[in-house]
Amino acid sequence: MRTFFITDKEEIDQIIQECDVCFVGINEEDGSPHVFPMNFAWHNGDVILHSGPHGKHLDLIAKDNRACVTFCSDRKLMYQHPDVACSYSMDSKSVLCKGRIEFVEAFEEKEKLVKIFMKHYTPREFKISVPAINNVKVWRLRVEEITAKKFGQNFRSQDFEKTSN
Repeated sequence: MRTFFITDKEEIDQIIQECDVCFVGINEEDGSPHVFPMNFAWHNGDVILHSGPHGKHLDLIAKDNRACVTFCSDRKLMYQHPDVACSYSMDSKSVLCKGRIEFVEAFEEKEKLVKIFMKHYTPREFKISVPAINNVKVWRLRVEEITAKKFGQNFRSQDFEKTSN
C-alpha cells in the first residue's frame, strides 16, 4: 500500500470537516494510551471538544495535557482480485494532530465555541442557556503538529474499487 503525505492546508481542512467523529488519545496515569471517540469542531487550526464537567478524561488531562487527535475520511475498500486476500487495500485519507489540551473557562468564549461546535453538525442557530454553558467542559486542542496522509492508491481505483458499506 502506498502512502502519500498531504501538505495542502485546504485539503487537510476538507478531510477534517468531512468527519463526524475524531479519536482522542491521551495518557493513562501508568503511561499507557487511552483513546476514545468524540464529536468535535475544527476552528482556526484548533480542535474543539466538549464533555461533562467531571470524569476520568478530565482527571487524566489535568495530570498530562498532551493529546493526539486523529481523523479519517474517504474510506473505500479496494482490491486487485476478489479472491486474493493480500490484494485488498483501504483507499482513505487521514489527519493526525498533536498538541496540548486547554480548558476554556471564560463564559463568552465557551458559548462562542459551543455554537461553533454545533455548526459542524447542523446549520441551525441555537440560543444556549446559562446553565448549559456553565455545566459543559469545553476543550481546545492547540495543534502543535499536524500530519496528513492518503493511502491505498496502489492500483487504479476506477478499475478495482468496491465501496464498503
